[in-house]
Amino acid sequence: MREEKTAGAAVEQPILWLGMAGFAPQERTVLEASLDRYGGLPRWRPSAFGDADAWWVNGAKVRPTPEGNLKVSPGMPTEHTLNLNPSEVDRPIAFALPLVGDDFEPRYTFDPVSQPSIDGVLSQFDHWLWLVRAQFVLGAQIIDRATTLRRDVYHVGHAGRLLAVLDFHHGKAALAPRAHPVDLWQAQWLKRPIGAHGLPESFVPMTPAHLTWTYVRRTDRNMLPERYRTQTIYYRHVPGVPLWWLRDSQLMLLRELSAEPGTIEALRQRTGLPLGTIEHDLSCLYYAYAITTTREKAAAPVASPHERQAPSSQSMMDSVFSNQSRPSQPHRDLTAPALLERRKPADPDPAD
Repeated sequence: MREEKTAGAAVEQPILWLGMAGFAPQERTVLEASLDRYGGLPRWRPSAFGDADAWWVNGAKVRPTPEGNLKVSPGMPTEHTLNLNPSEVDRPIAFALPLVGDDFEPRYTFDPVSQPSIDGVLSQFDHWLWLVRAQFVLGAQIIDRATTLRRDVYHVGHAGRLLAVLDFHHGKAALAPRAHPVDLWQAQWLKRPIGAHGLPESFVPMTPAHLTWTYVRRTDRNMLPERYRTQTIYYRHVPGVPLWWLRDSQLMLLRELSAEPGTIEALRQRTGLPLGTIEHDLSCLYYAYAITTTREKAAAPVASPHERQAPSSQSMMDSVFSNQSRPSQPHRDLTAPALLERRKPADPDPAD
């Protein structure tokens, strides 16, 4: 694990997820290997395109459209053509050289056969993703301090600067613009009166659930409580994070649990998902207050997924991709369960 030294101790670095489009299988293999050789601090790993923190696109496969979008031809049999709307892309994107024509000038480009060039663009991505890296640190600290936080308010500061406000009484949080991960690892947590819960207007608003989800999504630590491996799991309520953060596999698990509780083994049989994927997804859902092992805290079951017709979940990707751009995959019912009004998330409960 790549680590960073601070205050005499090693601290964990987040996994940042990279999606690729338009590359042939052999090209993708070379690029994925280059991630392991990256000398920066965050760890980069390949992921599904829609789930990634940043994107690499093969510039030789890009064609600008009259509407101003970028059409990316598939590089693998499992891919479909992507139709990217640059004005709505919400994460860093870099294009592998050579580019075809001079119809567009991307902000980031790189030479896919040059490790220094690859390292350079990943380093730029590291800076662009400062918010994710900062959220990762706070999420780790919240989880490690979970038994002592209760419903209190904390000001997190370093070297006389306020970096974050964490209000566990109202389920709110805020992060200072450009707060550095190293400063957050070294920061002091000052418990404040409930009345000191105000969030500075210049800070980035979020919730404790956003922070813990960000950490669990990007750590190699096994974060699933042991009881979830043996006991029956129940759907509790809508996750306390934006719906578009959920992967297809997480939507599938929520759909199944909203219809009928089950053990991990039952979920594996019902979904066909690998056990490792289920465990990781359940870890995220646990820290987003969406599942429980306590029957009394469970939501009432809804109709069986085979008996009801619900609208398919729509993620932020739908404003970036065209209808033809979705990756091909076996047909699965990925409808999100109970798209209801969002209730205020409960605090994590060791008895859940």
